[in-house]
Amino acid sequence: MATDRAELQYILEGRGDRIRTRKWSRTHQCLSSLLRKLKEVIDSPFVHGDSILDYGCGNRPYESLFAEKYKNYVAADIAGNPTANLVIGANGQIPTGDEVFDCVFSSQVLEHVVDPQVYLREAHRVLKQEGTLIVSTHGIWPYHPDPTDLWRWTIDGLQREIRRAGFEILMVRSVFGLESTALQLWQDATFERLPRFMRPLYTWFFQTAIGLIESRHPDKTSDNASVYVVLARRQVLSSGEPEPV
Repeated sequence: MATDRAELQYILEGRGDRIRTRKWSRTHQCLSSLLRKLKEVIDSPFVHGDSILDYGCGNRPYESLFAEKYKNYVAADIAGNPTANLVIGANGQIPTGDEVFDCVFSSQVLEHVVDPQVYLREAHRVLKQEGTLIVSTHGIWPYHPDPTDLWRWTIDGLQREIRRAGFEILMVRSVFGLESTALQLWQDATFERLPRFMRPLYTWFFQTAIGLIESRHPDKTSDNASVYVVLARRQVLSSGEPEPV
């Protein structure tokens, strides 16, 4: 996923629990909504098979979501992650053969890779015929290196990037509309200016306000979201076939 080995230092700290978040956590509403959208995608009839690869697994926060659908869960990450089953190479290589997995799952990884096309095409390579790809990544969000932070997408740009790698888009879901995204950014921009004892109440207020806004249209897909979730299906690319645009 990177050409510079210095960039491949896995960060162990600060990952937390993405499924059970506290109401005063700075990302409570975002992670809660993301969890709901991921469940919606995973429960769709397009997602099936026996094996799934968590490509950039971190601390494997969503492993339990796949337990009912997949017998074989394989976690892959860069060197230094003790929870990974496979070590991803310096250029994103997955140490397996072609057409091995029924699904590739990538949550909040794509914004951190040096070359998204290399990453996505490697996912395409290890997927079986008509296997599925689940990607979540950021639209509008603060800088957060892990270990790098390189990309943000519009709803159209992300779909184009995934199609270029040889996938058919099946579903697109979003987390937050523009109002909620603006509140999230304001909270994050001002949080550290406050005394520590005030911060939990401050974030609780903003996260509660975001929750109220999002409750008005929980299933709306926003063109100005904080996070996008895309479900795509592998298409067969013949050798020498030109890239789709």
